[in-house]
Amino acid sequence: MAFDRIEHHQRLQDAYQSKLLLEQACGKPADVHPPEIACVMVDGGRYQHLDRSLPSSGKPSARKGDHWKESRIGLLASLSGPQHDVDPQPDLPPELRYQAIAEKLSEIGKTGSKCESPADDSAAADFAPASPSDGLVGPSLESRSVVASRQNWESFGPLLVSQAWHHGFAAATRKVFMSDGSSTIEKLQRTHFSRYTSVLDILHALSYGLAAARAISGDESAAEKQYDAWAEKIWQGRVEDVIDELIAYGAKFGESPSDARSDDPREVLRVSRVFYENHAERMNYPEYRRQGFPLTSSLWNRPSSRSAGG
Repeated sequence: MAFDRIEHHQRLQDAYQSKLLLEQACGKPADVHPPEIACVMVDGGRYQHLDRSLPSSGKPSARKGDHWKESRIGLLASLSGPQHDVDPQPDLPPELRYQAIAEKLSEIGKTGSKCESPADDSAAADFAPASPSDGLVGPSLESRSVVASRQNWESFGPLLVSQAWHHGFAAATRKVFMSDGSSTIEKLQRTHFSRYTSVLDILHALSYGLAAARAISGDESAAEKQYDAWAEKIWQGRVEDVIDELIAYGAKFGESPSDARSDDPREVLRVSRVFYENHAERMNYPEYRRQGFPLTSSLWNRPSSRSAGG
């Protein structure tokens, strides 16, 4: 069954690659209606696979850890929703303020350790929405399909773009590609989805703001105030203002030495600044809201249709 599915996807990929470039860029299968909004989300994952055919020395630890492999995953989401003349949600929603989202951002892994705080922060634990996107305006999900593969990124790109084409994505008038800012995934986007608007997942953008806020703050109360200020600017598309402030703090704290630890405040400030400089063009969130695009991949909990790429 799995091999039949892989062969089927390979035939679809071959059929797509045999088409003229204009057809690849704007065409679709005759019997498929393009979605109102075509959204591609890409990330890497981990899975366990133990190849028992590999030789073993007989020692229990000989293959320990070898069963963890990296997967490549793409979500093809067909969305619907209106466009707007102006930003429909110009103010940062409560769901993305410190007390609601800090714990979630910490799970992303770029926030640094929590500061000591003299205040009782139990109130933060009382407000924990089920999803950070609960209060965000955005499109509705019509259908979704997952493409997953054990192939490398170079092989996964052609597989994913062919699947998107057969779902009618190339013919959609609004197309968006979302990722966490990984250089490998950005290369995939430029190579195979260059006609899509490339969006940096706002949760990853905010996680670097929280990391920097904690790096410069003496306690969690100060970190909360600084994070909320930067989060508001990021939400409003004012990332250049955040970069300027990070530069100023960098000058105050001093240059990060070449052997700095990852949790050194100087290094945290440098990494956050460079991240925003590299991705500023993918952080025009007011325009994305106006276009009706999603801002984060943490959106929907409905069951999905799934397709495995091998």
